[in-house]
This record gives sequence, C-alpha cells and structure tokens, in this order.
Amino acid sequence: MHARFLLGPAGSGKTFRCLAEIRTELARSPEGPPLLLLAPKQATFQLERQVLAEGHQLPGYTRLQILSFERLAEFILSELAATAPRLLDEEGRVMVLRALLAQHHKQLKIFHATARLPGFAQQLSLLLRELQGHQLLDRKLTALARRADLPATLGNKLHDFALLLRAYLVWLAANQLQDANCLLDVATELLRSPSSILNPQSSILNPFNPSPSLPLTLTSTCRSRKLPALWPSRKPMS
Repeated sequence: MHARFLLGPAGSGKTFRCLAEIRTELARSPEGPPLLLLAPKQATFQLERQVLAEGHQLPGYTRLQILSFERLAEFILSELAATAPRLLDEEGRVMVLRALLAQHHKQLKIFHATARLPGFAQQLSLLLRELQGHQLLDRKLTALARRADLPATLGNKLHDFALLLRAYLVWLAANQLQDANCLLDVATELLRSPSSILNPQSSILNPFNPSPSLPLTLTSTCRSRKLPALWPSRKPMS
C-alpha cells in the first residue's frame, strides 16, 4: 500500500492538490476503479462543484465519489454485499434517551434534578455520541468514575454518563437495533475480516484531517487493506 502525505498548514493548497490529481486521473481513465474523496459531510457538495469548476474542461464523472465517513461506511457495506444493521437515527436516540432519563433519574447523582428539563436529552445525545466516537463505553467510564484521585463532582458526572450509556446500550440490544454511529464500527470489522475483498485499485484521498477515533480507525483499516491513499498531515510544512 502506497501512502503519500501532504505537509502544510491550512490554506497551503492541500485540497487544491488533491482536486488537481483527481481531475488528472479522471481525464486519464474516466471508467477506472472507484476514486474516493473523503470530506466532512457539510463540504461534499462544495467539493463536487470545485471538481467541475469552469476552466478545468471536465464535463462530468462517474468514477469519483465524494463521501463523508458515514457514506464511506455505506459504500464499504455495498461493495462487500453486506446487509446494513437496523439503525436508530438521531431523532430516535433523543426519544429513547428522554424515556431513559425519566426512568433512571432517581439513580443519577448529579443530573437527577435536570434530567427532565427541556433540551437535556438532546445535549445528552450529543455527549454520548462524542463518548462513543472516542470509544469511551460504559465500563471505561465506570472505571474512571471510581478513581480515587478524581474530584467527587467529576466522578459523579462520569457515574451518571456511564449509567445512562449502559441503559441505552441495553435498550438497543433488547430491541435488536444499533446506534447509527456504529455503522463505522460495522464497516471497520468487515474490512478486518480476512474474507472481505475490496477493489485493491480503489484510491482514497482525504484533504481533511479525520476526526479522532472511529473515522481514523476506519480509514486506518482501509489503508491496511492496501488501498492507495493520499493523506494530509497535522505537521507544519518544513
């Protein structure tokens, strides 16, 4: 697997270089193997327009896919002909958390008084997504909460988060659902399977720094599957 790193701070032309190489490759082989450009969800449309910007003589393309990390996971499932799990979306998660807060509020040490306030379930949903993104599950949170060197308030907060996350995971298992954020986990495990076969000529370019943990785990697994890749670096240009 060949990986190249573009070194430079923001605004130094890393994205410009990626787009230039994409246009060159599309012009050279319009019907070649898939070419994947990873980007934050909110930037995919802008990049599609930039690829086809005037002055580059590229009328269109079918080979290139500009994907967020979630869409990359869906692409992997599709390429490997794997069935996507039943997922609970963001709105559904907030509804479930609201019910769990009502059910467990007496067991909470810090948030028992605020558990039923409007908007608390939405904030909790964002926090749990962050914890899951960093692979901080309930057992790890419980272990952290029991550390003797932590301030009591912080330990109690971690206890509450662990309790609610555990209750949420139990609810998902009982209803045979998975959190939508787990799609990255599913795709990663599929790629790690020795029997999985993904087109080795596919190229992955990422002009943005991936967010921590799960996206990085997924893209690192893609790299271990010997997919040609072009990656940025957080180090400044020398």
